[in-house]
Amino acid sequence: MKMQGVKKIISTFMMSAIIGAVFTACSKDDDPAEAKAVMKFTITVNGADSNDQADFIVSAGNHDASQYGSPVWNMNGTTQGNLDDIQLEVSNFTGNTKTYVFESVKPFNFSSLHVALSNFDGAPISVSYKSEVGGNVETNETKSLAAGQTFIKDYSYVAK
Repeated sequence: MKMQGVKKIISTFMMSAIIGAVFTACSKDDDPAEAKAVMKFTITVNGADSNDQADFIVSAGNHDASQYGSPVWNMNGTTQGNLDDIQLEVSNFTGNTKTYVFESVKPFNFSSLHVALSNFDGAPISVSYKSEVGGNVETNETKSLAAGQTFIKDYSYVAK
């Protein structure tokens, strides 16, 4: 008799533990593939001229197709249409505007930043870029390139 009571208690405890584990282990917040965050990039280039080369690409996306057909980026406060990636070149930095701020219109699962800069001749070029995911700074770098130097770097970010 006592053995059946102990088995029943153990069985009830095990079922409760399994049910509890299923409901807590399958929480949507625990799946990093489902996490979304606002993405923000700030890029500044000083000293570039038309003989130099500058290529910057910012992109963002989701694991489904929800970014298509709606605005993805604000650039310096202006919505950039339905583009999931935006490219800047050296001519974007040879005029009055030296800094560009990209902020996603809504949260996304992932984003990336491509930085490529070549100083072919002349004075040094300085570049600084900062990446923020969900309000947290992920990358914050400043580089100076003398004549004849090239810098290329790719970054990938995932919402947490």
